[in-house]
Amino acid sequence: MGFSLSAAHVDHGLRAESGQDAAFVEALCASWAVPCRVFRLNLAGTSEDEARQARYDAILNGFSDAGDFFLALAHHQRDQAETVLLHLFRGSGSDGAAGMAERSMRARPGGAVVLWRPMLSLSPELIRQALREKGVSWREDASNARDDYLRNYLRLRVLPTVRDRMPQADEALGRAAEIFADEADYFRREAERFLTRDQNACLYDPFRSVRYPPLCGLHPALRRHVVRQASPVPLNWEQTEALCRIRPGETVNLPSGWRAQCTQDQLHFLPPEGMTFPDAPLMDHTLYAHYGWTGDHGDGIRGQAMPREVYEGCVLRAWQTGDRIRPLGANGSKSMQDYFTDKKIPRPFRPYVPLLCKGSRVIWAVGVGPAEEARVSPGDDAVLLQYEGFLPGDTPGRANATKGE
Repeated sequence: MGFSLSAAHVDHGLRAESGQDAAFVEALCASWAVPCRVFRLNLAGTSEDEARQARYDAILNGFSDAGDFFLALAHHQRDQAETVLLHLFRGSGSDGAAGMAERSMRARPGGAVVLWRPMLSLSPELIRQALREKGVSWREDASNARDDYLRNYLRLRVLPTVRDRMPQADEALGRAAEIFADEADYFRREAERFLTRDQNACLYDPFRSVRYPPLCGLHPALRRHVVRQASPVPLNWEQTEALCRIRPGETVNLPSGWRAQCTQDQLHFLPPEGMTFPDAPLMDHTLYAHYGWTGDHGDGIRGQAMPREVYEGCVLRAWQTGDRIRPLGANGSKSMQDYFTDKKIPRPFRPYVPLLCKGSRVIWAVGVGPAEEARVSPGDDAVLLQYEGFLPGDTPGRANATKGE
């Protein structure tokens, strides 16, 4: 049928009989001539979640030579019902209440993997019946009979009681999961549309931000999805709600040392101190000089004319202590900090504004405005400068538009 088939089994080493389970799987696969790989781990003392992650890691890394492939998993309808209830009891939104997806992607070294759950709509009774009809034996995980795990408690204590009154409970929870999944997908798409239109967001670190006024205008349900997608780190419920309620001047601590800081115009996501971003377009020092001035003064943002003698000897760099500027038309100079404040440049953006300087004199704050020294008059020997780099607050579309892309 155009594909090859292999089996994988992970022996967590958590139960005395786990070695017998692994031997059963190997023998069954050998009788069907299906290649089988057994991964043996020692996970004593780990939690159920840690063991599950270790199981996925072992399989995905163990098949690193296989390129892209599908990993078929045995989750069934009752597993889905348990997952939905677990997430609801933890206060999850539509993403968590959607339970497990029938198909999802996992990145790994060597290629991508599709996690496929072909039996998600089937009851375990139906699966066992099919095995009996085929004359195939199976083994039961003895730990499933213990109710010390929360999932097992729902499986053994809660859901049987519910099924006594509502026999279709598993099917109904599975149907609810499908509805939640569709709604979560809709909100994800709407959040992505918001973040990528009308210059609403810059999602490049370290000046990742969302425009605050448009964010406040969103319905709370969509606002939650927007802040979670914009955040560089996963957020729990409390952190998500704090970002949805944040006001100018407030700061919210996020995981892994990140912080969110709100100004009148932007909700900023600030990285931990000392974090570097080798692939981030911090200051793409692409400054083109056009000689033979034709009278175009530029817009002062990405284009600026200035006398040739002023331009010669200038360097493009970031803000340094002691930098000053005499704004165009002003009588005196001011510190760059005061200038940025007057121009309402958010504080997190200021270290990344490209400055064309002579010593500590700023001739042009790219993206903000020029100094009086940049003034040119008809007949001057002048040069027109054009900056095609990335500026704080840009979106990829806006930055590319300056390059005619």
